[in-house]
Amino acid sequence: MKAVTIWRAGLCFPAPSRSKLRRMTAAAAELAGLRDVPGGVCVSFLSPAGIERVNEDFLGHHGPTDVISFDYRAGDDDPGFAPDAFPAEETVSDDADPSIELIVCPAVAYEQAVKRNLPYAEEVALYVAHGLLHAAGYDDLNPKAKRVMRRAEKRVMKGLREAGLIPPMECREPGSASARGTGKAPGGGRKPGQKRKS
Repeated sequence: MKAVTIWRAGLCFPAPSRSKLRRMTAAAAELAGLRDVPGGVCVSFLSPAGIERVNEDFLGHHGPTDVISFDYRAGDDDPGFAPDAFPAEETVSDDADPSIELIVCPAVAYEQAVKRNLPYAEEVALYVAHGLLHAAGYDDLNPKAKRVMRRAEKRVMKGLREAGLIPPMECREPGSASARGTGKAPGGGRKPGQKRKS
């Protein structure tokens, strides 16, 4: 299964290993029952503002959400979402258009992981599994279907954990030096007002 990942989640949520993310996504798709998907899967990890825009523009819902799933295999009209609206660090050729596209928000995953006392990386993996299960035909709109989907999520997550396929991920506190991208304290490691040593 071909898997492409695009990480545009913001400085507080640095991208984990791309190859590990792709392996996790491909394995989650297989575990969800998506084995022969021409074009594969594309997962875009966006900031809250990015996923909010997709949520409002294409689903008519307001505010950020955890995961949005688009399945292009049914031949339905294209919802109009263009991944190039979010510049990618990876380029996919035109002949490799994905059949399934997920939009995931790591910031929402982090908030939920903190609330539920779960590892942040597992919450992100759960969102990928959830979106792929929707593409595989699972639904969570009524209580019975939701129970079936939750069991499927547990099965996919167990498979990912047992195979060691959930990549390590980190969150940097907003406003910290590492979140600003420097990796150092402001001022190159000097305290405010301290002069540079010569």
